[in-house]
Amino acid sequence: MPHPGTYQTRVSAYADVERKTGDAALSAYGELYGRVQRTLFAEVAAGRSAVSLKRAYLQRYGIPARMFNAVRVSLEGKISSVKAQQPLRLDSLDRRLARAERQIRAAAERGCREQVHQKKRRWAALQSQRAALQEDMEAGRVRLCFGSKRLWRKQHHLAENGYASHQEWLGDWQEARSNEFFVLGSRDETAGCQLCVASVGDDGSLTLRLRLPDCLASRHGKYLVIQGVRFAYGHAQVLAALESNAEYTRYRREHGEQAVRATTLGQAISYRFKRDAKGWRIFATTNMMDVPVVTDKRCGAIGVDLNADHLAVAETDASGNPVNAFRVPLVTYGKSRHQAEAIIGDAVARVVAYARAAGKPIVIEKLDFRQKKAELEGENRQYSRMLSSFSYGKVKACFLSRGYRQGVEVQQVNPAFSSVIGRVKFMERYGLSVHQAAALVLARRWLGCSERIPRRRVAPVGDGVQVAFSVPARKRVKHVWTYWGAVAGQLGPALAAQHRLGRRRGPPNPAQAARRVA
Repeated sequence: MPHPGTYQTRVSAYADVERKTGDAALSAYGELYGRVQRTLFAEVAAGRSAVSLKRAYLQRYGIPARMFNAVRVSLEGKISSVKAQQPLRLDSLDRRLARAERQIRAAAERGCREQVHQKKRRWAALQSQRAALQEDMEAGRVRLCFGSKRLWRKQHHLAENGYASHQEWLGDWQEARSNEFFVLGSRDETAGCQLCVASVGDDGSLTLRLRLPDCLASRHGKYLVIQGVRFAYGHAQVLAALESNAEYTRYRREHGEQAVRATTLGQAISYRFKRDAKGWRIFATTNMMDVPVVTDKRCGAIGVDLNADHLAVAETDASGNPVNAFRVPLVTYGKSRHQAEAIIGDAVARVVAYARAAGKPIVIEKLDFRQKKAELEGENRQYSRMLSSFSYGKVKACFLSRGYRQGVEVQQVNPAFSSVIGRVKFMERYGLSVHQAAALVLARRWLGCSERIPRRRVAPVGDGVQVAFSVPARKRVKHVWTYWGAVAGQLGPALAAQHRLGRRRGPPNPAQAARRVA
């Protein structure tokens, strides 16, 4: 399947108009786009079909058909996203309610009346949220706030949020509701997009000719030309898409419409314009060029265990034997969103480059952090903040995207009992950390290697301490993970006790640690 890629840059210059005039034209386009989208959403929420409203909207707002299609497609995507998130939110609320009930019972057994009272208030709030969400799902209702809920709530606390008056807040609110617009592309159209046509200059930069709606033409002209567009990353991809579109046009002219549709020529290029504090940005989305795969399973695999502060990497040969293991720092706690994205990108780039050089696929965990997020309530603040700052989705998306661009396969496997298996079978045997041993298990699991329980049934739990465990009688009808589950149940209390003992002892003495190593 084609892999879409999105590349961004900033608007640097306009043709024949000043920067302020060009920005004003984009702002007017964004204001009209937002107004049309909000009105369409209200009518769709009332039960009307968006397609049936097309003719009326073209006449009412004086917009081209492609602009209406862009509004409709964008709105349908938002509605679909909300509907897809509703079951996940319901599941998360169920988990949090169950945890709150357990905490209430535990606090009642301890006789903590104040804590019981506060937990019951929290339980009631969660129950109210769940009832409202359940009602929306049953009614097929979707709630969207254009401009963000956070900014909407600021009007109720003006002074605390730095506003001198409600009118000042209203200005920001109206600006937030008109700070972006979407231009839909199609491979059948000129340069992949009818309303925003790109052309390549002699120096390789792009010139975008944006068609403005008829209702804005009297004030801002029929077209707005943006010059000097160059994407820092992905510029070659956009140029390749434009070349494919040119070839599509030539082939259609020579062989006809039916013949060209049977080819893979032509790519749609969709544009999104978004305004921030520094000005307008351009996002171009198109299919990425096919990259030949340079990795092979017959060479082995590279397992990656994702942790809140680092990536543990373990490389194996074709038989599942460890070849190398290392640790890549990945500390996102206390960082801004952009800083965290940069740190994640650098860490993933290092692992992907290593895998490309080794010619081996990458194997990552297929995780679901919903349960972990639900368990944050009631945990200590340091652990909760660390886990909240860790974005598994960002790491996963970065692995998939960069792996595709570099020709490195990225596979996902179920991480069930990977830490337990790594601790019991590989940690001491190969001198690995528990996380590197878990990464080794992931790579071996994808290669189809054995996960049998070893004959020597002891497991290290730290500070040279080992714990013996027993396993139920083996039955062929049961999966081997059943027995690893029994092992995990026995190791859990021992690991918790060892952790409490380490906390009582305090941090290790560096001098003693140095003598111990020597």
